Amino acid sequence: MQIQVVGINHKTASLKIRARVGLTPDLIAQAYQRVEELRDNQGVVILSTCNRTEIYVAGSVPYAAIVQWWGNIVGVERGEFSDAVFWYADDRAFDHLFRVAAGLDSMVLGETQILGQVKAAYEVSQRYGTARALHRLFRSTLTVGKRAHAETGISQNALSMGHAVVELARKVFGDLHRTRAVVIGSGEMGTLVARHLMGSGVGNLTLVNRTVPKAQELAEELGSEYAGMEQVPQLMRTADIVVTATNAPEFLLTDQMVRTAIRGQSQRLRFLFDLSVPRNMDPAIAKLGSGMFLYDVDDVEAVVQANLAHRQKEAGKVEKIIQEEILALKEELAASEVGPVIRQLRSKADAIRVAELEKAMNRLGNLSATEKAVVADTTRLILNKFLNDAMVTMRSWAAEGDKQDQIDAVRELFKLTESTEAPAVKVPDIALEPER
Repeated sequence: MQIQVVGINHKTASLKIRARVGLTPDLIAQAYQRVEELRDNQGVVILSTCNRTEIYVAGSVPYAAIVQWWGNIVGVERGEFSDAVFWYADDRAFDHLFRVAAGLDSMVLGETQILGQVKAAYEVSQRYGTARALHRLFRSTLTVGKRAHAETGISQNALSMGHAVVELARKVFGDLHRTRAVVIGSGEMGTLVARHLMGSGVGNLTLVNRTVPKAQELAEELGSEYAGMEQVPQLMRTADIVVTATNAPEFLLTDQMVRTAIRGQSQRLRFLFDLSVPRNMDPAIAKLGSGMFLYDVDDVEAVVQANLAHRQKEAGKVEKIIQEEILALKEELAASEVGPVIRQLRSKADAIRVAELEKAMNRLGNLSATEKAVVADTTRLILNKFLNDAMVTMRSWAAEGDKQDQIDAVRELFKLTESTEAPAVKVPDIALEPER
């Protein structure tokens, strides 16, 4: 059984194409309701985020049929996006999905959000009953993601300006719930920093903007406070963390302004981050007291780059985890192919034993219950010993790449079929985990 993935992501397709063929929750629901259009599929799981749309399919479904089906769902002709589509099968498909879940294939190396998105995609497919033969793959995928973040540092240390500000502040203040922060600027960078500060549990956050309504709108969304530029000197006096992120061509915090604002408190610990280009904070501010620390955009970027180098080093450890889990998955999938023929052989042999034992018991009507139990146990023991070598050999096939010829030979030799009756007989070591 082949497992394949067909998809696009931020590496193969522009944002415009990703938006056109991306699958919203409503479209995913429609796709699962039309999954039988993919003839001969044995399982389908759809992963769709802002950066990727990937369709995982088990079974002998042609690549062209999957792309055509996808295009039909989103209402886009296949030829309009097929050049951006990638296709992987079996080991390469496993490797790709494992890398996605571990954050190795993300725009931000090691980010953790994608693991939750993979889990959610799998759970949606389960609700529609379409995962089927893909259960093992996705259970292994979640294991890879968890191991990557628990056993390596792939997701540690900040890779964005906003996150780096919080990381640096935490190194000094520890828990931020007692700190007061001021963010000047409500553009993209200012908003990003504000979100990270609120997410870190900062005690008090005030947003400042020349256009007060813009700061007010963001403050209402985040549950913070807001103020106009004229209140900056007052805010400076009690602030522990101050961030500027605007397009202003001049200093918004001058040496004299800050000197006046902190008079009598020059020893208080303050961290200032000037993320603006050109600079919005006078560099002379750093000399106003022993507790004053000023970082510019280059300083923060240096932290980000150092953190990126650390994550890139950790990526090698993640790759080892991925290879371990690919081998484990292949062994499990191989066992699932051998398992049915073992159960069929055992079931047929035991059915014959039970039938013949019943005939014998009818002829031996004078046996006591104890004697009958001894006879039954003896026939069971004989059968187990007779089948043991065959069972061991067939289980060893699970580690072999091409085992179908052997499986077919056993089925032909013992006249086994998929519908072979299977009485309730326990078969050690080969019971498969039930699909959810």
